[in-house]
Amino acid sequence: MTAVRVWRGIRFANLAHPFAPALPVALGEMPLDGGSFGAAPLQPAIPGVDLGAPTSADCLFLNVWAPADAAGLPVAVWVFGGGFEMGAASAPWYDPAVLAEDAGCVVVALNYRVGAFGFAQLSPHGGSLASAHNQGLDDVRVGVEWVRSHIAAFGGDPEQLSVLGSSAGGFLTTALATSPAAPRIRAIGCFSGGASRIVGRADAEAFADAILADLGLAEEPEALVTTDPQRILAAQRNVAPTLLAARNGIRPEGFGVAIDDTSTDPLVPRHPMEAVDAGALRGTFVLAAAAVDEMDGFPDAAVGAPDDLAAAVAGLVGHVPDGLVDEYAESSADTNAAWRRVLADYIYRLPAARLVEAQRASGGGAALLEISREPGAPAVHGSDTTGIFGGGTAARDEVVHDAVIELIRTGRVSGGSVDDPLYAGEPRPHGVLPPHALLKTWNGVPRP
Repeated sequence: MTAVRVWRGIRFANLAHPFAPALPVALGEMPLDGGSFGAAPLQPAIPGVDLGAPTSADCLFLNVWAPADAAGLPVAVWVFGGGFEMGAASAPWYDPAVLAEDAGCVVVALNYRVGAFGFAQLSPHGGSLASAHNQGLDDVRVGVEWVRSHIAAFGGDPEQLSVLGSSAGGFLTTALATSPAAPRIRAIGCFSGGASRIVGRADAEAFADAILADLGLAEEPEALVTTDPQRILAAQRNVAPTLLAARNGIRPEGFGVAIDDTSTDPLVPRHPMEAVDAGALRGTFVLAAAAVDEMDGFPDAAVGAPDDLAAAVAGLVGHVPDGLVDEYAESSADTNAAWRRVLADYIYRLPAARLVEAQRASGGGAALLEISREPGAPAVHGSDTTGIFGGGTAARDEVVHDAVIELIRTGRVSGGSVDDPLYAGEPRPHGVLPPHALLKTWNGVPRP
């Protein structure tokens, strides 16, 4: 067994205030092994959820795991998920030590700002808020740049860099890789989150203004900088939709990656899929993955229970595509089951398949991974985590883990076309469309 060293709580950037741009911090002297995790991003406390560290506006820290005597090893950066509103690099359900050992690589887990602090599009108000657009995404960019500059000190090779993310982390990973401001990334792994969850500029700005209005700051937005963070968290709870269909529909409401083409320093001047189509990732390998039962891990309050499936679909995508409602109704036990299947496919499985198809069509490398059920282990949102980090023992976890290791070590994964995806778990369940059929069923339906 290879010994793995860990360095926790390394600061990679400073903030002048909670909505300011991240200012990179050089490594300086090599830190001592061990240490404590730096503060987690500001977010509402959830009973029973341990982030591994207290929260603070000053949260731009990262952690490094590396085999003992590492030198010139591949590097994997982990971007946590949490719906753009929660999560931390210190969360105990991730164990990068196993991945570092199994892949023979250096693993970095970094923080980024979440919620209004990370994704409120406030830059039109100028002044101290002039750079407040996609600030959480910019935190990831700054962190990855820090890794490229300093990871050799920990035994990593910055030219063999992969970025992995799940859910919101997957959406951010793809947005980063396609951004004109992105550093060079050899490969990305997007789990349950691809080139989607993109909020239009006007909608993102309107949502940020709703938070300001809830705080009574519509006429003095710069006062947000000195407002009690707990009041800001309460305001975002007041205005953010709870339904996943609203957050991920034809015009996403709430936090997400926003088009910021009118900013002086845009990170996302166009939809990431447009960038992929134009060949922006031709030099980056893409592994995209989703689970077959993504919605089954979410509570009813987030999914909803529509009486009319056709009306619910129309609300989600703006119209009722020919044959789509019948496709899901006929293969599901009831309306609720059909609706969960629609959301799972539209929000997560469709973007993964479309990303792989577009990346291959543009001349780049890509692989599609489907994660299915195992006895006692449903294929719900987040069920990939144990496989990614090597903490599971099921056959499904081994397939996922092997794919991640291959991606990190070689910068690519063998196989995995839309017609013949990599598959982890039991045979595809009844009613679950294979990726090629999924693309056909949703053909012509936009997925922001």
